[in-house]
Amino acid sequence: MSEKYKEINAYIQKVEDSEKIIDKENEAFEKKWLWWKYFWNENDIVVEIWTGLWNFFSGEVAKNPQNNFIWFEIRYKRLFVTAEKTLSKWWNNFVLVKTMAQNIDKIFEKNEVSLTYIFFPDPWDKKDRQRKNRLWSDKFASDLYDVTKKDWKVIFKTDHLWYFEDSLELINKFWKWNIEKLSYDYENEIESFDKKNLTEFESIFREHKLKINYLELKKK
Repeated sequence: MSEKYKEINAYIQKVEDSEKIIDKENEAFEKKWLWWKYFWNENDIVVEIWTGLWNFFSGEVAKNPQNNFIWFEIRYKRLFVTAEKTLSKWWNNFVLVKTMAQNIDKIFEKNEVSLTYIFFPDPWDKKDRQRKNRLWSDKFASDLYDVTKKDWKVIFKTDHLWYFEDSLELINKFWKWNIEKLSYDYENEIESFDKKNLTEFESIFREHKLKINYLELKKK
């Protein structure tokens, strides 16, 4: 048994035992339009998709106790570490779901989500056949639009320029989204940039002087 497999296997049980992680997709699907019962309130739902480890997520959870946070991830270690680090701040307005982001239409009803963060998804750029695995697709853009409340937003970041342009072309084709902000150099062009509030990936890219592409969408 490889060391990598041993590590993954060790976190499987930890994820299953965590009260802040939903590791069975069917349990998450059953909460569609019923998340207010899970959180015991009707506060705004903020979704984060694959934002690395815990620093950005736990920071947002702590700073915005008036919101409910739901984080999508498929890696066991990231799920457990993020849950533990966020719990250490004594905030309970969050849950982590082990699922693919493409299931967003199965987890939320129309107009159920207020804000979605999509940070540095895998561009699947090794082979042409891998493109089918990319997050952005016609269906995902449509589903994301449906579950988002009117006048609320999606924020997307990536360091891959051509992936950003491909995604932008797809989003432009799906005419329902309003593009509020667009930048090929987020740090130097967007006023909301905060070097104290970065994801792990963004910190690494910044050290290597890589420009971050930024897109802010608003539902009409």
